[in-house]
Amino acid sequence: MKALRVGSGLTTGVPGTTARPRRSVAPAAILAGGALVTLLIMSVFAPQAHAGESDPRDSPPSQPLAEGRPIFERKGCAGCHSVWGAAGDQHVGPDLGWSGSWRDIMQFAGSLWNHAPAMLSEMHKRQVAPAAISPDEMTKLAAYLFYAKFLDEPGNVDRGRELFQQRSCAECHQLAGRGGTVGPRLDELKPYASSFFMAQALWNHGPEMAAKMAELKIDRPLFQGNDVAHIVALIRGESQAAAPPELAYAQAGSPRTGKALFQQKGCVKCHSIAGTGGTAAPDLGKQRLRPRVAEMAGAFWNHGPTMWAKMKELGVPYPRFSDREMADLLSYLYFVQYMGESGNATTGSGLFQAKSCSQCHAVGGEGPKVGRDLGASDAPRSPFHWASAMWNHAAAVEKARAPQPTAARFEDDEMRDLVEYLRSRGEKK
Repeated sequence: MKALRVGSGLTTGVPGTTARPRRSVAPAAILAGGALVTLLIMSVFAPQAHAGESDPRDSPPSQPLAEGRPIFERKGCAGCHSVWGAAGDQHVGPDLGWSGSWRDIMQFAGSLWNHAPAMLSEMHKRQVAPAAISPDEMTKLAAYLFYAKFLDEPGNVDRGRELFQQRSCAECHQLAGRGGTVGPRLDELKPYASSFFMAQALWNHGPEMAAKMAELKIDRPLFQGNDVAHIVALIRGESQAAAPPELAYAQAGSPRTGKALFQQKGCVKCHSIAGTGGTAAPDLGKQRLRPRVAEMAGAFWNHGPTMWAKMKELGVPYPRFSDREMADLLSYLYFVQYMGESGNATTGSGLFQAKSCSQCHAVGGEGPKVGRDLGASDAPRSPFHWASAMWNHAAAVEKARAPQPTAARFEDDEMRDLVEYLRSRGEKK
């Protein structure tokens, strides 16, 4: 599998070190909210909406890391933020591979809005001109930052050694001269070891492994949390530096290719995505979790017997995955939650008043005309256009050094609800 580097000059979240790197220290000013909410959104930049919109989850990104990282560098984000920074890295802003609670694009837009005043103030101090970000650039930038949170935090070798015994791996597999000989020697897998690889192996060989464990009367273990990442760290060895350099990079999948595989491999016959697909298993587009690769690999193993039995019952052929295909599939399953669900227009209407948006903006011709009529704006039709518009206008105000009104913050799904309200008023108009 081709490896892609997550960051220029940075180590990534690929398991292989014995301890978690220290996070960058972020001043309180960067983490604080801001004063920006009733600005005149869209008075400068007004992106065009796409004709014939469909569910955005039907078009996941192709290569989030490769497409988004150059924009992260070019727009100056890397001047204040790192992504999976190494121990000792010093940045003004938080490491965006470690921090950030947003789980989808609309929460990202809300976070961008909340922190824009502090970010722009810091840029002004540094005499750095804020760069405009187009909707297409915002799409790729946000996807990159979202994907970075998909990669595993570094595993712990000592914890991996404990789990190798506790999860009965040593009953069948040998590592560093210790363990069983029923399965392959894991030392030979060191050049390939990653959570993506483990997911592929646990799925492809799961039925055979389960049968052999039953034959040997070995209790079938379950993986929890970061267990798989810790075991991967153990397989790689004590020192990440001793491994080939490419092992410091993440093995990146293509969510767009993964979407096609979801159909081709028959996953859609049991699982649906946001209501489209089978009903024999959970809808993977409605879960509000954000698992990392290791957690997905563990889930494949934990739920294997149930899935195998259901596939046999429905006459669905058991699919096998290459390493690249597994990376693509898991990337797609991660990204289907990226777009999130529709907001609540009724709740959004209340937020439009509560967040003081109504003091400056009209909606569908009703309200003050200090700012742009948000019911006539194309931006609410796309979360990427919306995030782009908010950042660009905030940057324009900062450039003009205009006074900023008192802010309100957007938490959880509030931004989604607000935009749903604006979208609904625009459609009525």
